[in-house]
Amino acid sequence: PTGMIGKLVTSLLIDFIGSASYLIPLLGEAFDLTWAPTSMILVGALYDDIMPNLKYVALMEELLPLTDWIPSAMLGWVREFGPGILEEWRGRGQGM
Repeated sequence: PTGMIGKLVTSLLIDFIGSASYLIPLLGEAFDLTWAPTSMILVGALYDDIMPNLKYVALMEELLPLTDWIPSAMLGWVREFGPGILEEWRGRGQGM
């Protein structure tokens, strides 16, 4: 996906799948080992032009224990679309 909503949904899904390992008490960490490279590839495909190192953050977030709460894909989305959203809100506030 290239649009704002498509990347938002994809980022939420990536982070949800990564965090879902908490739902499987003993198998969760093993799932993280298999999900980590997939997450890195997906985050890299989405945000490599905006934040080239974010894919490594996503990889480490999945590999290190107790770090699944970090929404690494959403960090990329906020970095790419956050400034534009803030500018749009400021513009609406100026027109009132």
